[in-house]
Amino acid sequence: MSYEVEDFERQVIARSREVPVLVDFWAPWCGPCRMLGPVLEQLAASAQGQWDLVKINTEVQQGLAAAYQIASIPTVKLFRDGQVVDEFAGFLPEAEIRSWLERHLPTPASQRLERAAECIDNGDLAGARTLLQEALAEEPDRAGAKLLLAETLLGEDTPQALQLLLTIPEHVEESVHAKALGLLASAALREPASLPADEHAPQLAEALQAIRERRWEDALARFTTLVEWKPRYAEGLAADCGKAIFRYLGVRHPAAAPYYRRFSSALN
Repeated sequence: MSYEVEDFERQVIARSREVPVLVDFWAPWCGPCRMLGPVLEQLAASAQGQWDLVKINTEVQQGLAAAYQIASIPTVKLFRDGQVVDEFAGFLPEAEIRSWLERHLPTPASQRLERAAECIDNGDLAGARTLLQEALAEEPDRAGAKLLLAETLLGEDTPQALQLLLTIPEHVEESVHAKALGLLASAALREPASLPADEHAPQLAEALQAIRERRWEDALARFTTLVEWKPRYAEGLAADCGKAIFRYLGVRHPAAAPYYRRFSSALN
C-alpha cells in the first residue's frame, strides 16, 4: 500500500477532522527515515482505521516541507481537526511511538469527555455529569474528566468538587486549571461572617454566588470593580479569585477577555 501524499488538503487537513492523521516527512537519502518508515507503516496497517498515515517526500514536496518548517528529517507530525497537535523528530522505537500515539487517539472516555464539554457549554450540567461519571468509570485517573466534573458540581456540591480537584496530581497538564478551580471552590465555601462587613460586602457576596453558578463574566465584572477600588480588598480575596478565573478560562475566553486589561491595570 502506498502512503505517499497525493492531495494534502484532502488526505491530511480534511481527513484529520474525521480521524487523526500521522504525517511522516522523509527523504530517500535519509537513513533514519528508512528505519522509521516501515515501523510507521506496520503500525498504520494494524491501526484498523483509528488513524491514517501519510508520507511526504521532502525532496518532491518542498513547498509542504517549507510550510511546516521541517528543519530535520524524519519529522512526524500528528494532525487533528486540521491542526498539528504533536510531533517528534528522529527515529523512535515502536513501543515509544505506540505510547506517543495513545495519548492522542480517541477512546470511549475521551469521546464522552468531548460530549460533556459540549453539554456544559449548552448549560446541560446534569447531562455532562452523567457522561463524565461514565468516563471516569472507564478511566478513573483521567484528570480532564475530574476537572470538568468538579466544575459541574461547583454550585450543587462545592465540597465534593473541591475534594475531586485534590485528587488531580501535580504532574499532569490539568493541574494548573485544577488549582485555579480549587481556589474558586474554596472561596465559594467562605462563610459570610468571614467576609468584610462594609459597603462593598454585597458586591463580594454576589461575585462569590456568581462563581457557584458559573457566571464567570458576572463574577469577573464584580471582582474587577472591587480591585479597582482596593487591590487587596478582603485580604486579597477579590484579586485572587479574579486571577483564578483568568487562569481557568484563559484570558482570551469570551467571558474573560473584556475584563483582563482593566483587572490587570487595577493590580499594578
